[in-house]
This record gives sequence, structure tokens and C-alpha cells, in this order.
Amino acid sequence: MIRDEIDVPHAVVQVLAEAGIRFVFGMPGGDTGRIFDALHDSTEIQTVLVRHEQVGSIMAEMYGRLTGKPGVVMGQGIFLACNALFGALEAVKGASPMLLLGDFTDMAPFMHHAPYQAGTGEHGNHDLRNLLASATKYTAAVSEPKQAVQTIQLAIKHATTGTPGPVAVIFGSRSLAGTVKTRRPPRVHATARVLAHGIARPAGADVARVADALLGSSSPVIIAGNGVHAARAWAELAELAELVVIPVATTATGKSAMAEVHPLALGVFGNWGQAVANEVVSTADTVLVVGSRLAPTDTAFENPELLDADRQRFLQVDIEPLNIGRHFPVAAAIVADAREALAALVAELGPRITAARRDAARRRSAHLAELKTLHRYFAEPEQRSDDVPLRPERVITELARRLDERAVVTMDAGANRLYMTHFFQSRGAGIVYQPSSIGGMGYALPAALAAKLTYPERDCVAVCGDGGFAMTMNALFTAAQYRIPVVTVVLNNSVLGWVKDGQRRRGNRFIASELGRTDYARIAQAMGCVGIRVETLKDLVGELDRVVGAKEPVVLDVVTTEDAPFWQVQSPFAKEGPGGE
Repeated sequence: MIRDEIDVPHAVVQVLAEAGIRFVFGMPGGDTGRIFDALHDSTEIQTVLVRHEQVGSIMAEMYGRLTGKPGVVMGQGIFLACNALFGALEAVKGASPMLLLGDFTDMAPFMHHAPYQAGTGEHGNHDLRNLLASATKYTAAVSEPKQAVQTIQLAIKHATTGTPGPVAVIFGSRSLAGTVKTRRPPRVHATARVLAHGIARPAGADVARVADALLGSSSPVIIAGNGVHAARAWAELAELAELVVIPVATTATGKSAMAEVHPLALGVFGNWGQAVANEVVSTADTVLVVGSRLAPTDTAFENPELLDADRQRFLQVDIEPLNIGRHFPVAAAIVADAREALAALVAELGPRITAARRDAARRRSAHLAELKTLHRYFAEPEQRSDDVPLRPERVITELARRLDERAVVTMDAGANRLYMTHFFQSRGAGIVYQPSSIGGMGYALPAALAAKLTYPERDCVAVCGDGGFAMTMNALFTAAQYRIPVVTVVLNNSVLGWVKDGQRRRGNRFIASELGRTDYARIAQAMGCVGIRVETLKDLVGELDRVVGAKEPVVLDVVTTEDAPFWQVQSPFAKEGPGGE
């Protein structure tokens, strides 16, 4: 509880602590230095110094995604706005709660004279508020001390209510000065009393309609998206699937919504998905979509041979009403938190499962097992290849074999992500994360650092290409400084794989796609981490054991073949569908 009179920086820190936030990622600068100074006195919140605001924003986004509490990135306002938009855009489209805290560096009372970075939109400076508003769910500009404290509480409420997302708060210099008398109107209340209580719960009639449709289906399928991760609805999803014996496919960003070793799991469907997933989805008569907007790469560019609202019945669960029927008309829907909706469906369906339905479900389960064998589910020949340079399929398969059901794996953008999407088989639910919105390179390493800080008892592994790794490898300085024991597996083929693949299709004109040979293991060593160069199968088999129980940050620089174009894992549905290549 905030005391009767308190200075603003300490009050801001107290609000963050009351909201259960454990970390602030960022770089001090401008008037935010006052808040960093107050953080020095906190026993509940750890400050983590990054070397670039982009890294801090990714770490904050990942912390919010994993915990449901806002991840905080803080820095001098104009540089925060320039550099932290990566994480903010991931959060706003991927529904991760997040706070961006900055300042106007306005040098009051001269802000209207346009100091070099006032950011208020006055003569001669950029409008910081509008710049951040374009990438956030809500943006606030603060000018008064008490407003600063109450706006932080409001920002947390915005970030966590309804569809979660990023919120920016920009402080004027005067707002951080002086003290606040909390018991004088407008009063400052404990943060827990201000935040929203409860979550969006499903309407009983909607649950009954969706349940009726599932029971009336002979070949249903569930498509699980990132919303399952956001709601932490993994157990409820598995319970529903097992109760009715419904196979579960996921979108790429929903990967591991169900453990891919589960008998009812189909893996990812769509452009880069498993063949069995695409077959089951395409032949289903009823499709229950949970927490997904069904983006073009999920639906193979809306190929009607994969999904078709005229021959299939669509059901949907989403917390955002605007997402219902957004791309495919639905027969019935539940607008609610995915966890609540799935639990309600289990309660509704449980008493209605008859012996006849159990027999039909057993036959469906046996047929699914046959299809998995037919389509070589996570058992394709390339996954056993002994070729050198190493093939990414073999590297990814060897990695998956070593990780348990609790290990967290973060993925990057680029061709490496397509291979991870297709060949990495998750042993647990809720363990695989990738940039789910703008899909930018450089995500994996900072995200893995945040995951390890959040779950220090779990193995955390980042998988990226050499192009993406180079973009944020300055995060290794933070890993070394704080001894954050993540393992980074760099698939190093010395090119921008997806870019060069496209150039091959345009007459082999290789322009700005070749990175040159770089030994990232030696760079990691120079940055204070363990660096291992992996070039042979013997190296791979021996050194990959480092991903389990790591005690210090490790970079495995794995030399892989350039001969692994993205179309080798692209589904025929994507190649043949409208808009496909």
C-alpha cells in the first residue's frame, strides 16, 4: 500500500510492485533516471540493463506473454519510441500485456521552445505521443505528479483488460518532481482495487450451441491459435480434445498449444504445416477455431481445398468479438477468454458423451494414428540425414530429442523458423514461442533471456538463423552480465536464407543476401559467454547436450547447409492456393 505522502518515482515503482511485476528492462536516460533511482531501493523488482531498447522491448513482450502481467521496458522517450517499436508491435498484434515507460525530456518550462527531444509536438520537435500511439493499445502523456501515479495504474488496467496489449506512458519532467499526498482527492488507492476484476466469461446459450455442433459432427477438428497461449488454456484444450476425441491442429503462432507428442495432436497446419494436419483439417466437416484470426499463411491463402465455409461448419472461440467470423463465417461462437470457454464446453459435453459416441471416437482415434504413420508425422527422411554441412532438419530433430516437456524454446523469423515450425516436435504444451505478429528477425535471443528470468528452473533455448542472431546479439552482453544461462542455437548458413531462396526463383540474381563466413562462437567468447563451433555430426551429437541444465550463457554456432530452400517445407496447399507461389 502506498504511504500517505510519497515522491512520484517511488510511487510509480510501488504501483509496479503491487501489480506483481518482477522486472524492468531498459536503459536509463533523461528523466526516467529518477524512476531508475527509485528502482534501486526496490526489493521486489529487478532492473535489467540492456544495450538496446529493441532488446528490452522483446524481453518485456515475452515476459508479458509468459506471465499475463505487463512486461516493462523503460528508457529516454525519443529513443524508446525509435527502438522499442519492435516489441510493441509484437505485443499489440500478439496480445501480450506490456508497458513502455519514457519521458519527454522537456526541460520544463521550456518545452514550447523545442529542446532537442521534447517530443510534445511543439514547434521544432517530433510528436512522441502520436508516434507511440500508432503502435500501442493506449498511450498517455503525463504532466502532473498525482496524474503520474494514477496513470500507471490505468495503464496496467488497459494492458491487461480484454485483449491484452502494450501501453505507453510518457512523463513530463514536472510530473516526476515533488511528492503526492495520496489521501487528498483525487485519492490514490491500492493498485489491486483499481485493476479490472474477473474475465470475459462465456454465455451459457453460446456454449450449448457450440457443444451441439460438435456432437453432431462426424469428423471434427480443432484449430488452436496464439489465443490459447495468451489465455494459458493448454490443459483445458487437451481436456476437451480427449473428452470428445477431436484432433488438434495449431497455427504457426499457436505451435505447442497442445504437446505435439500427444496422440490427438496434428502439429501445425497451413503453409508450413504437417501433411497429416492439412489432410485432417481439409476433410473435417466441423472446424472449431480457438484463439486465432486465421491469417493467410495459416489458411494457405484461404485455399478452399483446405478450409471452405461452404462445405465445412465453422465454430469459433475468441475474446475479441470483432474476430468472430472475420475471415470465415461461423455457425456458432463463444466470445470469452479461451480458458473459460473451453472449460465450459467440457462441463457441457461431459454428461452427454454416450457409449455410441465413445465407439465412434475410438474409431476416429485409430484412423488418426494410421494417418500419422502414412504421412510420416515428425519422421521424415531428412531428419535422419548425416550430410555435412549439417541439414537444419537433423539439427532441429536432435535438439527436440534432448529437451523435456517443460523446456521453453524461442524461435526467430526467416527460413529457420519455417524449418522449426515443421520439424521441431514439442514434448510439452505452452513451450514454443515465436514473433507472432510482425514476424521480425532478432526475436529469439532476447525472448529466451526473458523466459529464463521468468522461469529460472526451466531450460530455455533460442533457435535462430545467423541473420537474425546478428541483429540482436548485443543481448549476449546482458546474458553475460546477469549470468542468464540460456543456450542459443545459431543455424549458420552464411546467407539470408529466405531472401536468397526467392532470388533463386528470379534468375539466380543474388543481391544483398550473402552474409559471408562469420564465427559467432568466437564472438560469443569475446562477449563473456561460452561459444562452441559445431561443424560435424559428431560435434552436433556431443555439444547439443549443453542445452540441458546450462549454468552459463552458451552459443552453439552450427554450420548448416545453404541447400535448404523454404519451399522444401511448403505445403502443396500453399503452392496451389490463390496467392501462393
